[in-house]
Amino acid sequence: MDDRTSLRNLITASRRIHGAIDAIDYAISERLGIHRNDLRVLNLLEHGPLTPREIGERVGLTSGSVTALIDRLERAGFVERRPSERDRRSIEVGITQERYGEIAVLYRQCADSLMVKFGGQQEHQLKISATVLADFATAMEQVAATLAL
Repeated sequence: MDDRTSLRNLITASRRIHGAIDAIDYAISERLGIHRNDLRVLNLLEHGPLTPREIGERVGLTSGSVTALIDRLERAGFVERRPSERDRRSIEVGITQERYGEIAVLYRQCADSLMVKFGGQQEHQLKISATVLADFATAMEQVAATLAL
């Protein structure tokens, strides 16, 4: 197999990964009864609370759309608004513990599947896989930044 074939195989695999993640996100948003953008925001909030402005910047929504999204998620019990610890004039939005557990159970299936698939690999194989995936993520983030301009 020449280098071009290997690169084409890598691109094909990346498209399959994207399609699978997209299908997982669709299924999870359906199961939770929320919009896809709502799920994207919940995934962001998994790493800690954000201000409405930060949410809008990260998902590309206007302030009015962010307010409507937060209102929907708050009514459904997924998020809560709280005073910001960084700026007392602002609020932050965070995931409620009750609903976080529900989301985590659904995404846990992904982690379990990866553990089964890759659990038998040797440490050096896992390091190579992690490096390839990190490089892949960096390349896709660069494309995303270019497209956002």
